[in-house]
Amino acid sequence: MTAGELARKIKKPYTTVATWLRKGQVPGAIPQNIGDFRIWMVPEEAADTFSQWQPKPGRPTKEAGEKKAAKKSKKGAK
Repeated sequence: MTAGELARKIKKPYTTVATWLRKGQVPGAIPQNIGDFRIWMVPEEAADTFSQWQPKPGRPTKEAGEKKAAKKSKKGAK
């Protein structure tokens, strides 16, 4: 299924689903390039198991922010 079909099936805005796809938060989703366009192909199981992998809304926790900062500092040290 496509990103739009997933959005309709789980009753979420397309822009939200597109953001999850870009961040790699949808399990099994694969981008397909067709000419100049990118289309995300999402397995049917992603919609069926949405309640298990659904990203939490809101800002990341303080711990998540610290982990991200630690990753950035490691990249800069290389």
